[in-house]
Amino acid sequence: MVSPKQLLATIESSLLSPSPPSPAQRVELLHAIRSSSPKPSDRVQVQSREVRLPDSPPISLDDQDAQIALKLSDDLHLNEIDCVRLLLSANQEWGLMGRGPLEIQRLAAGLWYTERRDLIMALYTLLRAVVLDQGLESDLVADIQKYLEDLINSGLRQRLISLIKELNREEPAGLGGPLSERYLLDSRGSLVERRAVVSRERLILGHCLALSVLVVRTSPEDVKDVFSALKDSAAELSESNDTLKHQITYSLLFSLIIAFISDALSAVSDKSSVLSHDASFRKEFHEIVMTVANDPNVEGFVGGVRLAWVVHLMLIYDEIGLLEAVSTASSNELGYLNFCLESVFANNVFHFLLDKVLQSAAYQNDDEDLVFMYNAYLHKLITCFLSHPVARDKVKESKEKAMITLNTYRTAGDFVHDSSLRDKQTAEGVPLPFVSLLEFVSEIYQKEPELLSGNDVLWTFVNFAGEDHTNFQTLVAFLNMLGTLASSQEGASKVYELLQGKAFRSIGWSTLFDCLSIYDEKFKQALQTAGAILPEFQEGDAKALVAYLNVLQKVVQNGNPIDRKNWFPDIEPLFKLLGYENVPPYLKGALRNTIATFVRVSPVLKDTIWTYLEQYDLPVVVGSHIAISGQTMAAQVYDMQFELNEIEARREQYPSTISFLNLLNALIAEEKDVSDRGRRFYGIFRFVYDHVFGPFPQRAYADPCEKWQLVVACLQHFHTMLTMYDIQEEDIDSVDQSQLSAVTQSASPQMQLPVLELLKDFMSGKTVFRNVMSILLPGVNSVITERNSQLYGPLLEKAVQLSLEIIILVLEKDIHLADFWRPLYQPLDVILSQDHNQIVALLEYVRYDFLPQIQQSSIKIMSILSSRMVGLVQLLLKSNAAIALAEDYAACLECRSQECQVIENSGDDPGVLIMQLLIDNVSRPAPNITHLLLKFDLDTSIERSVLQPKFHYSCLKVILEILESFSRPDVNALLHEFGFQLLYELCMDPLTCGPTMDLLSNKKYHFFVKHLDTIGVAPLPKRNNNQALRISSLHQRAWLLKLLAVELHAAYLSSPHHREACQSILGHLFGQDVVETGTDIISQSLVLQNNKEHTATRTISKTKVLELLEVVQFRSPDTTMKLSQIISNMKYDLLAEDILGNPTTSGKGGIYYYSERGDRLIDLASLRDKFWQ
Repeated sequence: MVSPKQLLATIESSLLSPSPPSPAQRVELLHAIRSSSPKPSDRVQVQSREVRLPDSPPISLDDQDAQIALKLSDDLHLNEIDCVRLLLSANQEWGLMGRGPLEIQRLAAGLWYTERRDLIMALYTLLRAVVLDQGLESDLVADIQKYLEDLINSGLRQRLISLIKELNREEPAGLGGPLSERYLLDSRGSLVERRAVVSRERLILGHCLALSVLVVRTSPEDVKDVFSALKDSAAELSESNDTLKHQITYSLLFSLIIAFISDALSAVSDKSSVLSHDASFRKEFHEIVMTVANDPNVEGFVGGVRLAWVVHLMLIYDEIGLLEAVSTASSNELGYLNFCLESVFANNVFHFLLDKVLQSAAYQNDDEDLVFMYNAYLHKLITCFLSHPVARDKVKESKEKAMITLNTYRTAGDFVHDSSLRDKQTAEGVPLPFVSLLEFVSEIYQKEPELLSGNDVLWTFVNFAGEDHTNFQTLVAFLNMLGTLASSQEGASKVYELLQGKAFRSIGWSTLFDCLSIYDEKFKQALQTAGAILPEFQEGDAKALVAYLNVLQKVVQNGNPIDRKNWFPDIEPLFKLLGYENVPPYLKGALRNTIATFVRVSPVLKDTIWTYLEQYDLPVVVGSHIAISGQTMAAQVYDMQFELNEIEARREQYPSTISFLNLLNALIAEEKDVSDRGRRFYGIFRFVYDHVFGPFPQRAYADPCEKWQLVVACLQHFHTMLTMYDIQEEDIDSVDQSQLSAVTQSASPQMQLPVLELLKDFMSGKTVFRNVMSILLPGVNSVITERNSQLYGPLLEKAVQLSLEIIILVLEKDIHLADFWRPLYQPLDVILSQDHNQIVALLEYVRYDFLPQIQQSSIKIMSILSSRMVGLVQLLLKSNAAIALAEDYAACLECRSQECQVIENSGDDPGVLIMQLLIDNVSRPAPNITHLLLKFDLDTSIERSVLQPKFHYSCLKVILEILESFSRPDVNALLHEFGFQLLYELCMDPLTCGPTMDLLSNKKYHFFVKHLDTIGVAPLPKRNNNQALRISSLHQRAWLLKLLAVELHAAYLSSPHHREACQSILGHLFGQDVVETGTDIISQSLVLQNNKEHTATRTISKTKVLELLEVVQFRSPDTTMKLSQIISNMKYDLLAEDILGNPTTSGKGGIYYYSERGDRLIDLASLRDKFWQ
């Protein structure tokens, strides 16, 4: 029977790898294991200190082993014999010699939870393979589906439901009893809380439950059990804000929604409904679901179930009317439906689902594929709801009520611009059901615009919802819905045509542009009238304009690239209101966000936008002394600094400034001319530097999302400046000018460059550096927590990513200037080393596994710092960060080795980056990063270390496991290659050669012979299929042969381990039995052999040496092909020589680049461009 780890590996390799599974893998795929509960007879056997495991001789236990096994059984509710097996596995995995009883117990418990997680993940992967379209072979999917159907029909779903309940109880089988050990050691040896591990298991089980509904339809009893579990889970949310608990509750809610919708839709397509085949269940469940709960959270989630139940009744109503002859039955169903529908609108279920589910951080940070599935069934639910006559009548009634109830106008100053705060801060309270319905529809399609394709029901609803608005609340909600519907190319075209034509009497593009022009004229007249003040915006107009602009933004952003060039020929009205101080900042924000979408429509339009900005908006930042596009502009009375510091800062809301920076970033990113090196953007840079990013930590923010939007916009600006513009020789002298100007007067802005100002800031530890570090210093754990639990989490993540990338860009440039700029400016590593916490914080982001770019940046920073800082390891040891960092790197490498998809660019491969880091540091002064990450003994001397990869979790342990399993050779080819290279470099280094060779020659590993038998003589991959894999495979063999040569040449034969390793290498290489006689090793094949059997065997088998020779003697590619006449022409030949030899074209960013192995290669695309130039 396979272990859970093997089962999961088999399933993942079968379902996730690019190649189809083998027949043997398919057989293994259909096996699973179960764990058994404690037995008195097994307990007696453990207490007797002698245990019999299946297929093994009796095992004797000492007192400590027996006590630990019994304690594990009590704490985890496990079978006693299984606990003994866990101890044996833990010893094999970790080596328990020298560890205390508590540590052993935690390791064994961690192993149990790892096995259980692997088993749950195996089930989860199988369910995903059937439910989610992953492009697998149809016959394989059919096999898995049949297997899962058998499991579910045998009671798997009931087990899932009961496990979700049981694991939440304070008992050994769940969260643990009062006397149970609260902590365990995970697969990397880190101490984790048992409760957190179990909560994560419950979430995966909840996901499995939701997926299982689409494999086998749910029975009435299962529905009632899930509904009961949902109410229990929802009740806990009042006492806890835990993200996992919310996500578990969502999985239960959507299990019911999917069950009701999928079952009813199956009934519509000529299959009988499982849930509603008899009236008794309908009556019973209707009574249960309509019972009012006292807890508002429970009542809200029950309301979501009522909505799904209503749609379910709608879909099966006609079937019931046809199949049941008794008329009272149908009237009862209609009564259930109307009663439940009335409750849905009376309690405004749409608002609860929107506010507490769809817009929550927990929902948005849940598994992407599951969220897509949830949204897909909400799409089916709302489509079915809006297509039914009973629901349409109720929606019409709700709309009429909204039109009568809602008031019309207030002043714009009262309006809170951000939709996430609107419902809480306006006097309206909870919006009316019709408004919430429109917002609910918008949210469903916001992230899944592909669900709009061919949705005629929704467009019919749009035509109905767009008519006869008497107030701005419903108009804004409708326009927001239109903006969402324009999130696809098809939708954008439909919305454009809808507002371009006469579909609605008062809603159209002309209304938007006319309103902007009318207000512009009003303000102009007020300015021309002596003593007049600018009129206030009406709140309704302000809100409506923002909503219109949102629609325009989505239409342009997602429209057909060819068609959209002709849609809006005159965009000047969008700029006219930007210069007036009484225009609300949130409206300016909407205007600029819309303008930014036009930047990429065409290069001509981009230039037009620059022109209008210089006319209406840009001078307010730059001032009178800065020239843009060669023209000096007059200063205006009203400026962005005033708006930021006096208007937005007082309101603690910054929509105008955020939009201003995003617009300028979009324009600057499209600039192709870099000859002025950013001088024309210096005024913008100073505004961002001095007024926006500099004081951002001290400002107050009503919405933390805006804080991080502002930070990301600033960081993006700095990132662009550092990326677009390089350092030149003339910059070396710029520091002298700046020192002189500091004494006399400031240098003219035309002489200053943003890129140099940024470098000076970082190299002197000033404003931008301090603020960037303030973003990073809270640490990786803090960012992980906020990423999972807060709505601003993704923005914070982006800020961290940009901050790390900016630090890398500075580290790449500062070294060229540091020698000339000292002592006023220092290299960034010197500035960082002034506070050790800064370096530790940067390096610990390797633990952040939600975004690969953050891990890559952290590894790159480690690579740069390790090459510059001799005392980096001592610094980490002194900061008590060394052990955790070594484990983090090992975990990152292990996670990468388990990936199933090839990473095309090896420069973005965290595994390759780590291996290169280790190889580069081998020969650096001890102790170095390689010694730290591979767990050499840093307390004594490196050369006397005793490597124990089974005892310590480290990169060495992971690398040996990668090479031992040799799994996914197409995905992990470079890891295998660099693994052998690293071991070779360790064997060649004077300090590390002894410990490394002792480890590899150890009998536990059989390293040399094992790999000689596998990769050494394996056939090469075909050149036509995968040339990169073929090359890597040859490199692997080369490093392996070098390792063998080192062992044979340099091993201490006085050591029995090395002597046996050398004998086995020779024996496997030459296929001969090697014996020892005194101090000489004599080949026994030299003795005459008369054994016929031996002779027969030797004649048909080959030695490994011959097999290796056959592998490497492959046919070379044909090089006799004649070059094209144009290339062989002498003129082009000389031109090619000139380009290839010119240092200005062959440097960084030129025609050469370096492979992951350090080989210099020619970038053919760059070479082609140079030829054309």
